[in-house]
Amino acid sequence: MSKSNLISPDFTEDNVSLMVQILLTIPRFPRAPFALVPLSKSDEVIYGADAYIDSISPLYIQFKRSFAYPDFSASKIIMDRKILKVNYSPKTLFFDLRDKQPTHRDYQHNVLFDLNAKLEASGQGKGFYTAPLFLNRTAYLKAVHLASIFSWRIWHWFMDEPFYFKTQNIITRTGTIRFQNIPILKEHIVIPPHVKVTTHKHRYSYLETGSEVCFHEPTKIEQDQNLGQIIYDYLKSQDGQPTTQMTNLQESISLLNSLQNDLFEQNQSEQKESIIGRWLQFGEKLRTEYDIFQFMLIKLKYV
Repeated sequence: MSKSNLISPDFTEDNVSLMVQILLTIPRFPRAPFALVPLSKSDEVIYGADAYIDSISPLYIQFKRSFAYPDFSASKIIMDRKILKVNYSPKTLFFDLRDKQPTHRDYQHNVLFDLNAKLEASGQGKGFYTAPLFLNRTAYLKAVHLASIFSWRIWHWFMDEPFYFKTQNIITRTGTIRFQNIPILKEHIVIPPHVKVTTHKHRYSYLETGSEVCFHEPTKIEQDQNLGQIIYDYLKSQDGQPTTQMTNLQESISLLNSLQNDLFEQNQSEQKESIIGRWLQFGEKLRTEYDIFQFMLIKLKYV
């Protein structure tokens, strides 16, 4: 890939994962017995190891950061988009796929593809890439800070304030959180892995608006998705229940076995873990080995 005119972000993928986690987990679900939390051994303290979980629905996210080329660049990404006759002005954003490490059984992209394909087929969850449409750390942090303020639950006290309704309208009177109305989440593109690969030498490109997505074989991908809308669709409820299919925790071991699918070797001590303990172990291994974050929509028994 040509480095000519390459514009690099001044923040890391770890910054992206932290910012998104803040936005997804701070707004709890007022008046509803649900929460969306990262689920791995590292995050166990968020809800407590002895939480009484009734049912779950997994969500897998690979956090990326966007690089960019201006429209006058001679880079292959700009050339590909010209061939495909899609827009590339004033600049094109993109991210690369990750190479397979010596200890990995498959490419990270393919692992995420399999997770998403199995969950989408059963309606039990999702898996996707997400990347901010920002290149500047200061602008990114400011946008996240403002979004956190406006999505804070104290806004329930000011539900009749006209400023609230005209600018945000994030939390409804019934307690539903309109994630699609949180500006910063709309400024994160979402791309589900759409095909398996045999090399990491591919990339996804898109405009600053998050539209006109291309996969660099090259081919155009007919999808324009943002994180706010995806999370809202994932969490939206009907008759007090999420439309996403929840799996009873005690019956979730078959789903876990399907998702693991010999991806990691299990020792005897892990097999003796509780069901939630095995989910925690799986989330930890995904994050450690493949940098894929496991989130879980959970319903608690005691609420």
